[in-house]
Amino acid sequence: MIVDLTHPLDNGMPVYPGMPDPSFRAIAHVADDGYAMTEYHMLNHIGTHIDAPAHQILDGDTLDRIPLERLVTDAVTIDVSDLPKGAIARDVLEPRCDEVRAGDFVFLYSDNGRNFGTDAYWTGWSFPDADAARMLIDRGISGIGFDGPSCDPVDTTTFDLHRVWLGAGCLILENLTNLDQLPRRVRVVVAPIKVRDSNGGPSRVLAFPDGSEEAA
Repeated sequence: MIVDLTHPLDNGMPVYPGMPDPSFRAIAHVADDGYAMTEYHMLNHIGTHIDAPAHQILDGDTLDRIPLERLVTDAVTIDVSDLPKGAIARDVLEPRCDEVRAGDFVFLYSDNGRNFGTDAYWTGWSFPDADAARMLIDRGISGIGFDGPSCDPVDTTTFDLHRVWLGAGCLILENLTNLDQLPRRVRVVVAPIKVRDSNGGPSRVLAFPDGSEEAA
């Protein structure tokens, strides 16, 4: 079994407040032209996507400099759906992190994927505060992932938590879905579009529960 953790890109899809809508427009059709072709116009931080350190850190690594071993690794999913939405303090999150190992992605499941496309999505998830983020960074994780739009609240003007994660070299996955279908530990493949010197990009994120320890 393979679980797709990716929202589809489409016209009219939800985008982060203030960003322009993408456009996916057919410019050729098989019936008329003998082939099909589509023109894409979009920013690189929409939908299910990854942030590289270069997104907000001067001279931070771009996506094409990230070793593939950091993108094909294990993920530990931590259920935080019982917590109040918003920032999670270290003393609340740390007891839930016993299984986190160096090199893992950590996915925080807030049960917010079901809100995608509604107003509730923009406030319906939880994320580590700065101290909790540093706790996970100290464990050597590859990155953090959310079933929400950001590692900061959407009304931020400073993006402080982005700078905590990205300044430490961690990757950020935003707008994940189907986290409720994952075992606690699972093998994942994060496959961003490969663009030279990219600060981030749309990503297909796939999980392989049949290869996880729990499924064995």
